Amino acid sequence: MKLETYIVNAFTEEIACGNPAGVILLQDDLSQDLMQKIAFDINKSETAFVRQTSHGEFSIRWFAPLTEVPLCGHATLGASKVIFHNHPDLSEIKFVYKEGTIAVNQDEGGNIAMLFPLDDYKTIDIDPEFYEFFNLQEIKACIQGVNIRKVILVLDEEVDLQNIKPNYQRMKESTGKSDHGIGITKLSKRYDFESRYFNPWYGVDEDPVTGSVHTVLANYWGRQLNKKTMTAHQNSQRPGELILSIKDDDKVEMKGKARIFMKGHIEV
Repeated sequence: MKLETYIVNAFTEEIACGNPAGVILLQDDLSQDLMQKIAFDINKSETAFVRQTSHGEFSIRWFAPLTEVPLCGHATLGASKVIFHNHPDLSEIKFVYKEGTIAVNQDEGGNIAMLFPLDDYKTIDIDPEFYEFFNLQEIKACIQGVNIRKVILVLDEEVDLQNIKPNYQRMKESTGKSDHGIGITKLSKRYDFESRYFNPWYGVDEDPVTGSVHTVLANYWGRQLNKKTMTAHQNSQRPGELILSIKDDDKVEMKGKARIFMKGHIEV
């Protein structure tokens, strides 16, 4: 069986930037075991498996190399780019997943906007091992997404996020609050805020540009800055930019661009 397969750089228009996602277009459902094996071989932070169910509506599931994930922003953006490219008659699509529906539209400039649930967060105690993960001297605050359960450390504005060298082995040895992923964030001079995100527990040491963690970051920084619309920069080796707009206090629109890097087929 041949499966139409793409690699798409999300939240960028450039090569070697943004977050590369696998996108698999399905004609029929695959077993969870086979999807997991395919995601392991593709070896991107996430691979989206997409099947059209009606005009403009698609089912979607996301797999990291080691496990299925409940929500993924950049692979959804990648899948959207492929669908809009293949179906130029569509200006709006819907993705149906386990927890609900994601509405997506594309403007004339090629910006793709995705509407995600806005995740609430709670303040949690700073675990001493968080300092060890990143060799930090100070952490201003520590929050955790209520639904996605990712931990986010808020750092001082003067910290250069690019200079932080994570101890991935120490992370992998840890089992506790952060094993759904951990991010670091701070105010930015050029953007509203910036971040990095890590998840070696799911087989991804550093995720270049992470949509799901921004469902929490948008909420946190929106309250801190008293803003409904913000610009965000994920300051990884493959950086990317997002425009975030809080809608109706329970949704966040993530807007960005994407570039199809490769198209082909895999045989299973």
